[in-house]
Amino acid sequence: VVSTQSTGSSGINAEYGDGSISWGLETDDDMSLTFWNATIIGPPRCPFENKLYSLHIETGPEYPESAPKIRFRTRINIPFVNSSGVVDLRAVLPRGWSKAMTIKDALRHIWLGMQKAKGVGHQPQEGLTY
Repeated sequence: VVSTQSTGSSGINAEYGDGSISWGLETDDDMSLTFWNATIIGPPRCPFENKLYSLHIETGPEYPESAPKIRFRTRINIPFVNSSGVVDLRAVLPRGWSKAMTIKDALRHIWLGMQKAKGVGHQPQEGLTY
């Protein structure tokens, strides 16, 4: 699976493989590369299929040694996301975070966690946010 990345007047933006995951800087003038937006299209054959999920990512000064903070903006009912939308990366990263990992890796593992989720039950109405 190939990722594409472009840098231009719209800042840094990237897409993973089939386009089901994309991310980019929240604002073009974020020279510290701290605040990011991401979009995940729900994986096939699961309760999240074809639903559009918006996420906020914050990389602190210790990134990549420390994992980014990732929060769903779009409401979702899944065990690794708390009632405020915050993602527990320890629950989706099988070997934990390492400084060799990237935002792309974290988002891919969240997508895989969505695909494998069991017993998630009823999902919030589309369009609801935290």
